[in-house]
Amino acid sequence: MLAREAQAAKKRLLKLRADTKKAIEAAKREVAQATEAAKSAARFEKQAAKDKLAAKKAKAAGAKKATRKVAAKVAPRKAAAGTKASPKAAPQVAVKAVPKKRAAARKVAPTVAATDASV
Repeated sequence: MLAREAQAAKKRLLKLRADTKKAIEAAKREVAQATEAAKSAARFEKQAAKDKLAAKKAKAAGAKKATRKVAAKVAPRKAAAGTKASPKAAPQVAVKAVPKKRAAARKVAPTVAATDASV
């Protein structure tokens, strides 16, 4: 009777060991799967960050091109506006020309005074 109990205990122990081994193997598989999933998620996030940065750079480059195009369109308009505003520009040129004439008159005056003094 004691031998039968010992045999049964031994059988239970062997079964427990087998169950433990199976549980350990299953846990190892789960850990490996979780690790692979984490690595995959990290790769995905890294790629998403690269894509986002590339999209941001492309958007910035597109904005620069757009501003260049707008500037290219606006420049002829400004030039055309400048030709329309030429009557306004003419008085400014005339104002600038007047001081030059005065400066020339001042230069002439001392020479005339010098000739008067010498006579």
